[in-house]
Amino acid sequence: MTPNKKNSLSRAEFEIFLMLYASHVDYEYTEDEEKYIKSISEQADYDKMYELFSNTNDYACLKIILQNKEQHFDNEKDKNYYFNLLKNLFEVDGNYSRLEKSFLNFFEKLIEVE
Repeated sequence: MTPNKKNSLSRAEFEIFLMLYASHVDYEYTEDEEKYIKSISEQADYDKMYELFSNTNDYACLKIILQNKEQHFDNEKDKNYYFNLLKNLFEVDGNYSRLEKSFLNFFEKLIEVE
């Protein structure tokens, strides 16, 4: 899977990719964050999404998230689910940083953009 193609991710893949992107927003991917993401995902999906994330620049990662937005944020219930998923991720290492809080504000605006 290359970041140049329109990447259509399954729901499980999208969750992992989004969490990987968000967990790196403060430039610190902690062991607790990694354990949390792995605990709620299948290992094969995690490995696939970690490889995609690791080989994709920040702009292209954001593009992948936007390309999958319509498929995964089609109602208020889904939007709340992803918002809470990210909030839980940010709280898992006990260091809910200013960058992570700012990302949640950015994420709210991102999912509202049509």
